[in-house]
Amino acid sequence: MRALFAFVYFLTMGLGLTVSAAASTSEATQSLSLSYNSPVVIQQGNEVVTLADVVAYMDWRVPPEDQKEVLASPARIEALLEAIVLGNGFLRRLQALEAFTDPIIQSRIYQAAAREARAVYREKLREDLSLDDYTSQARELFMVEKDKFVTDKTIDFDHILIAHQDNADPAALMRRALAAHDSLSQRPFAEVAEEFSDDAGFEEHRGKFENMPIDSLVKPLAEAARELELGQFSAPVQSSFGWHIMRITSFNEPKRLSWEEAQPIAEEIARNRHLNEAFERRLRELNTAPMQFAEGAVKKILEYYEMSGFGQAGLEANQQERSND
Repeated sequence: MRALFAFVYFLTMGLGLTVSAAASTSEATQSLSLSYNSPVVIQQGNEVVTLADVVAYMDWRVPPEDQKEVLASPARIEALLEAIVLGNGFLRRLQALEAFTDPIIQSRIYQAAAREARAVYREKLREDLSLDDYTSQARELFMVEKDKFVTDKTIDFDHILIAHQDNADPAALMRRALAAHDSLSQRPFAEVAEEFSDDAGFEEHRGKFENMPIDSLVKPLAEAARELELGQFSAPVQSSFGWHIMRITSFNEPKRLSWEEAQPIAEEIARNRHLNEAFERRLRELNTAPMQFAEGAVKKILEYYEMSGFGQAGLEANQQERSND
């Protein structure tokens, strides 16, 4: 797959499934037939990938905010096309096997389609029911549920990073971190940070950070911060970035957000509540009819899994039967 086709034509992709599920005196047929027309993107041997395949795969595997970044790389485009080719190829090969006619295998594919259908239906329902403006609902939330609209507890702190470097001696880096820590007891922080810190953004922040939630820090540093007293320097702490030394200069208590600060958050909460409630109503509509078991249905399920009853007693009886065999 070294080049894309320069031409575009339309291809119809089709998949037909017929699923037979045995009950005591009757059979039910579940069927699914899919076909779609879409411009061809590439062909590799007998496998064809269409634009619809690419978009569907991207929507499945790549968050919307990252999709353009993926497509900005020719190597990544080729990798995702290869993945689609492999998936399509395995489907064709499965269809060619006699085992493809097995009801359970077909039902696995049917159930996979049903799970995806639920996700797609939810997306489309949200698109259809979403309001143009949630300001009034958001303002009510802001007034009634005040605890949702406060800042996190944060800290201000001083920080020095002795960064990991390619081909650097780990022991030498640790010694450098210890030297920086020792220097802090004798010299001003700004002077020591200027000499030792490898932080890429040091020229901008000078090792001083404000209003940072502890949980936003790299895990080893966050754990160290929870143990520190105000004004106390930590011992050197190692993370995947290198060795850290920090001193908390302020503990900042949560404060309530202004309406202007809270409005985007409140509108998103209101929107999600509205759409989730709508989806739950649709779920209840689907579940209104009573569940009717076919005669002997539960017994057939248990027999399929070689179980003689419910609970621990059934499991023990099954184990006893196996040991007798």
